Amino acid sequence: MKARSERDKRFLIFVGLVLVAISMGFKSDIVGPAQVWGLGVGLLVLATAALMGYLHSEAGGMPSLEHFVPVVLGTLAVAGLSLLVPEWWKYSLITGTFGLGFCFAAHLDYNQIRDKLKPRHLVIQEVLLAFGLAGSFLVILTIGLALPVRLASIFAIALLASYRSFRILGIPMSPRRALLFSVFVAQLVSFFAWAMSVYLYFTEGVFTVMLFLLWYVNRGIIRHTVEESLSLHVIVEYSVFILLIAYLFYISYQAR
Repeated sequence: MKARSERDKRFLIFVGLVLVAISMGFKSDIVGPAQVWGLGVGLLVLATAALMGYLHSEAGGMPSLEHFVPVVLGTLAVAGLSLLVPEWWKYSLITGTFGLGFCFAAHLDYNQIRDKLKPRHLVIQEVLLAFGLAGSFLVILTIGLALPVRLASIFAIALLASYRSFRILGIPMSPRRALLFSVFVAQLVSFFAWAMSVYLYFTEGVFTVMLFLLWYVNRGIIRHTVEESLSLHVIVEYSVFILLIAYLFYISYQAR
């Protein structure tokens, strides 16, 4: 098992470097905006295949859906940001973060599947999920999609992130229960996205932060309620985030 673990880590590093190299190619002058999304699909296929090979069990079982969510969100973010970030050095940091995040997320999921995850690793998984979710929201809000497509994309992104959170973080839920609660979270986030898109105007950055905080608060309240851990400290924490959402709304909104 030790030799296998060492081989797996070297494999992850190699795949992470390949993903970074491919992502940097999105900024090439010979790659147009439409081609970026085609290359993004190829990047997703490559990362997914590598992840399947890394996480599969010795008995031949394949990893479940929640383990692929960081790859999906990360690929969407890195492909979309290649069109939105003009500076090479900024985009280099983004691709480096993507490659590093892939390695960390895959290795921590490997440990989680084998019940070797330590409590502090949950914080890292939460941060990686937050980066992927926020980056994906920013891309969807910025690339000029039609409203129905934008709302469907926001719903799908929030659904995937919530499902992974309910399945991986805290006390893991069953797949059906996690899916049901994920639909509740995604519905609320999509509703607010619709209301803020139709009646008001926000800059993409502020809109992204507000959607992320809405997702974070709604998901957290559901989780703590299900786990029966909704303490005064938790209520105060989420109340602060709700006040922050209200403050951002008040100082940023413009009527359409």
